[in-house]
Amino acid sequence: METLRVEEIRPLLAAFDSIQPRAHPQLRLLETPGGIRSNRGSLSSWERGLREDFLSRYGSALLPVPDSLETSRLLLALKLSTRYMDDGIREAAQELFSSPAFIVSVSLSITVYFAAWLAPEPLFSKAFAAALTVRLSLLVGLVELGHLARECIRLYQEAEAATTPQELEAAAERFGKAVGGTALRTLVVVASLGVPQVLPKVPQGGIWTLLSPLRHAPAGGPALESIASVQVVADGTLIVTGVASGTSATSLCGELATCAMVNGAGGSSGGGPRLSTRYGKPHTRKNPAHNEAIERELARREAAGHTSLRKNEAQVTAQNVRVNEPNPGAATRFRRPDVSSRRPDGVRHNTNYVSNPKDLRRELDAFESLVRIDQNAIHELYLLDGTLVRRFVPPGVSFP
Repeated sequence: METLRVEEIRPLLAAFDSIQPRAHPQLRLLETPGGIRSNRGSLSSWERGLREDFLSRYGSALLPVPDSLETSRLLLALKLSTRYMDDGIREAAQELFSSPAFIVSVSLSITVYFAAWLAPEPLFSKAFAAALTVRLSLLVGLVELGHLARECIRLYQEAEAATTPQELEAAAERFGKAVGGTALRTLVVVASLGVPQVLPKVPQGGIWTLLSPLRHAPAGGPALESIASVQVVADGTLIVTGVASGTSATSLCGELATCAMVNGAGGSSGGGPRLSTRYGKPHTRKNPAHNEAIERELARREAAGHTSLRKNEAQVTAQNVRVNEPNPGAATRFRRPDVSSRRPDGVRHNTNYVSNPKDLRRELDAFESLVRIDQNAIHELYLLDGTLVRRFVPPGVSFP
């Protein structure tokens, strides 16, 4: 696992090159941090397809994605990092990162999958990402996986903040020296599994065993596709929840002593999963994924400089003044947004989640009420898998 030869990755490269053949070297201008993107609207059709694949399998991006990853500072930093990697993987890494489709897939892996590790207790609520996290924990271990995620996020942050070639080179050097053979193989797995059309083209052998379908069924247990969510808590425990996941997870935890299991959608306070309460009491113990989505979003906003962080509390304005439903015939006097915060520019931002599609009509009514009560705030409604249902942005307010 600590080495990777060019011969192992050539079939994979051929599959990625069939999506986007390697281009001849050309001069590209580095975008100015915080400036207006010069390439807006120039997204190539093949990159658009890769983005759609990743979002459908892994969930929505938790970090801002550049307008075009082909010309992003993140992609350039990834390319530069290969020169600082160990001898046992450098040649293979340089081959991999010279493929436009592959390196765009790695960039998407950072902004979509590894970004989930930004939260104090990462939660993977998209079924595919949850199953992949369990599998990777079996292959490389939670410590190695968490370390790689942190290095990926640091590279993203430093690349986005770089204003000179020297700063970008320094970020690339730190990342390259931190990535070993196991981490590089993990990057290959996450990037490749986000592009389903690649897998049928990769023959048996080489790293195929890492890219095979996500199935791990210990004796007497079902496959891991049934897992609904995975949470990594502070003490290093992997909490696995989902329909019929118990038998399989029991076998895994018996072998590794890293897992806790919850059958079905949740449990009581005595036997259910450990719920995050950093930002307030559990939203509900019957739906752990809903609570963790709230906690993760609040952690992301806190990291972005938001203040007045509120979890399932009565709706307030940007001045923290409670507001009520003005319609006298309404069924409720006030609303409780799942997530509420005040942006650095002073704009209130409210978000709700829909756990059960059957409740969508009710949640849409609640969304309209939120907007009606405070039309100076940003309001959003998402499905629990990250799909945006509705968004309201006040006139004159910027929204990334």
